[in-house]
Amino acid sequence: MNRNVQLFIDCDPGIDDLMALVYAAAHPRVDIVGAVASGGNVPTETVARNLRGVLHLAGVPEVPWALGAKDPLGQRLTTTEETHGPFGTGYAQLPLQAEPTNRVTGEGAQLWVDMANTYPGELDAVVLGPCTNLALALDLDPELPSKLRSLYIMGGALNHTGNTMPTTEWNIHTDPEAAYKVFETFSQPGLKCYPVLCPLDQTEKNEMTPELRARLCAGEAPVLKALDNALQFYMEFHESDGLGFIAHVHDPFVTALAVNDSLRTKGESEALMLGESTATTIDVELDGRLTRGQTVADWRRRWNREHNARVLTSADTEEFFQHYIDTVRKAFAL
Repeated sequence: MNRNVQLFIDCDPGIDDLMALVYAAAHPRVDIVGAVASGGNVPTETVARNLRGVLHLAGVPEVPWALGAKDPLGQRLTTTEETHGPFGTGYAQLPLQAEPTNRVTGEGAQLWVDMANTYPGELDAVVLGPCTNLALALDLDPELPSKLRSLYIMGGALNHTGNTMPTTEWNIHTDPEAAYKVFETFSQPGLKCYPVLCPLDQTEKNEMTPELRARLCAGEAPVLKALDNALQFYMEFHESDGLGFIAHVHDPFVTALAVNDSLRTKGESEALMLGESTATTIDVELDGRLTRGQTVADWRRRWNREHNARVLTSADTEEFFQHYIDTVRKAFAL
């Protein structure tokens, strides 16, 4: 019996997406069974190039991938080159000569459906960008929620300030209608899998410092040099935003959380407890003049609605960074 994690990654690389993909490729118990790239941090064609490049750089060019939706469901795509650089990878240069030989026929939504049917009840999925492709996949296959083993979504700001507008986090802000669709669909009773929403409340605790970066990136291995150059840009941005010379590394934390939670449920004693989550009901504001894209948790059951998610309520950042650095350096340090 295969006890590895069958991991599906929907992303918009993006510097912290790059870090997440490197981690998944490095982990000896993870099989990346598919990936989707769609616009968010930078335009869709650019994130597809970045995905192809990092898979090649990390030694897993065979991973099947698809191009995701070009635009959000209900608004025009906006991007954040000021945060991630003009090509989405900061100062890092990926091997762009890599040919898209494993790009599958069809769009990202179809790959979601195909992988869920290939690994029914065994697929662990992470959404590290907007929820657009997942929302479209739910239209293609309304039974998709019952076919996933787990689903982790990096997004939202609950009892926390936003990083885009005052109350909104970037991934949800980019496509509020898609996030609304996802949580509405997962409101059906009796599901075994509910999304684990990982909001800024916890993910912003994962601050990459110069000391942690030095520990991670020491040496001449191409993967480590790429991470170092990407993080230099990312830390410069955070400093310019008044946060100090650090970087919030949301996506690798959410990916490591999903992997370790999956391994723990498989009975693997070495799996880490990186965070805890609490069941609640999540909704997304679509109409507010000041709050469009805000995620709201009904902690006190005022809506009298069924739970449709779990929310990450704690994060062990020290354990995460040690695990991330050990995993990546064991795989890639020369």
